[in-house]
Amino acid sequence: MTTYRNTLINSDRKVIKALLESTRVFYDFEIDVALEIIDTFLNQGETSGYYFYVAEQDGNVIGYVNFGPTPCTRASWDIYWMAVKKDLQGHGLGTVLMKMAEDKIAEMNGENIWIETSSRPDYLPTRTFYLKTAYAQVSELRDFYDKGDNKVIFVKYLNPYPSA
Repeated sequence: MTTYRNTLINSDRKVIKALLESTRVFYDFEIDVALEIIDTFLNQGETSGYYFYVAEQDGNVIGYVNFGPTPCTRASWDIYWMAVKKDLQGHGLGTVLMKMAEDKIAEMNGENIWIETSSRPDYLPTRTFYLKTAYAQVSELRDFYDKGDNKVIFVKYLNPYPSA
């Protein structure tokens, strides 16, 4: 049975690092950034501006999502990190974590959610997941991360503008 919690505990750091490595998608320096965010949250809690939901099975972390308000905006939020254990991907866990994050963002008066990701071929399942969860691709910045590695930007509007 899968359970969810809305915070991190110190022991999550090591497990999430291993989980990120197991996906075989993230570069080491990207994992370092994820760990910096985790460390900031573990030291400051929600005053850090970061929020987390963690999925567990039998007390073991199997997925997580990290999000927070976008600095210098009124009601925009970012999904910073999301990962599900490689052998459990495609079973709806990510969709549940995403929905939990979206509900929390709406509760905190967020109006739109932004996600940035890579255009690399190994990120295709990630980009497909965002489209399946009703995010719209709104931009692609050529050679942003590296030559041939574009930044792909997705958005979901929680309170869509009325159509004209």
